[in-house]
Amino acid sequence: MIRLVSAPIVAKDKGNGKWYFRIKYYEDEQYRDIRKRGFTTKKEAKLAEAAFETELFKGKSNEFFQPVCEPINEPIEETIKELKENFEKVDKGKGILVKELYEEYVKYISTRLKAGSVRSASDVLRIFVLPDFGEREVASLSTKDILDWQEKIIAKGFGYKYKSKIYCGFTAMLNYGIKFHDIKENVVSRVGNFKNTDRKKEMLFWSEEEFKQFYAVIDDDLFRVYFSFLYLTGCRKGESLALTWNDIDFVRREVRINKSLNRKQKAKGEKQVVNVPKVASDLGWHISESRSYEITTPKNKSSYRNILMPMNLVNMLWEHQKRSKEEYGYTPDWFVFGGAEPLSDQTIRRRLNEYADKAGVKRIRVHDIRHSHASLLINKGQNILIVSQRLGHSDVTQTLNTYSHLMPNVQKQIINALDFEM
Repeated sequence: MIRLVSAPIVAKDKGNGKWYFRIKYYEDEQYRDIRKRGFTTKKEAKLAEAAFETELFKGKSNEFFQPVCEPINEPIEETIKELKENFEKVDKGKGILVKELYEEYVKYISTRLKAGSVRSASDVLRIFVLPDFGEREVASLSTKDILDWQEKIIAKGFGYKYKSKIYCGFTAMLNYGIKFHDIKENVVSRVGNFKNTDRKKEMLFWSEEEFKQFYAVIDDDLFRVYFSFLYLTGCRKGESLALTWNDIDFVRREVRINKSLNRKQKAKGEKQVVNVPKVASDLGWHISESRSYEITTPKNKSSYRNILMPMNLVNMLWEHQKRSKEEYGYTPDWFVFGGAEPLSDQTIRRRLNEYADKAGVKRIRVHDIRHSHASLLINKGQNILIVSQRLGHSDVTQTLNTYSHLMPNVQKQIINALDFEM
């Protein structure tokens, strides 16, 4: 485990006028303070720091960048050579093109982010930025260019959340350019994000009675347990699909959340996979004739957690395990929901809609079952801090921002506490 103490520093030594970089971190709880000196220019120091950082984080996990299960294909020396060539282009007066910055940026984040995050970031840039600005020099972009571009994005009718995702992707790429190519300013950031004109959508969730109606019509043992597990634990879909029987502690009545499942490759159409794990639930990419998936770490540090289960769920899982053991090839590494391979997303969505229609309750997304769990606990008066920890939120503020509208009783309690005789 790599844990940065602070952001890496690139600075000039006042004593000899040379440049240096410094990076402080913990590796397996052992403190490290690395300094490399003697660089003639700031660019050389930045380049050396980037190379050191890439090697440091390659294939490892840390608290700021997500771990990479497969290394980049090119040796780090080739990556550095490419960076140097780009620096030389700038030095010779030819500004780096947006498409060149994009290609370099995607390679950079591929060593630091999860595959799903890389795919998400690269897709918005490839689809919404490159067609307009790919052949332009980054330094030539003006505020008018960005304002006109924003008008085109607005005309597409996207919601604020998606427009903001496009904006953040563009901004992040230009920030990379500022760090490694001495681009003077982030013109997209200066213009600012899209204005949020969306009406707040009503959060969809099932009440306890609606879930009971839904549960009553499920005619498949596997999906009866699966949807009950989501409703009674509040787990994310990816967390639930990555669970193996080793993660279930029937004695303590706990489920250990220590990994997640992702199905997105780093780039559209990318099929190359390095170091395919031997065990179906090991970290890394898994390829089979029926489906491909990646077992990765949970969403963030707070997502690592043990969730206490009610006895009704423990009993269901116990019976489910007994049925699983009757199948040929069962091992404790099998997925709780799926067996030798995890359930497919399409099958889960189809069954969810099918049973909702049959029960006469509104259709909701799989993720909305997590909202339903939070709503259930809040409406039963449970402590919001405990709810936050159970959901694996990074802090209680995130929980309050998401679910505060579900807590009218708390407001009443506050008023009652203040309404004393003067």
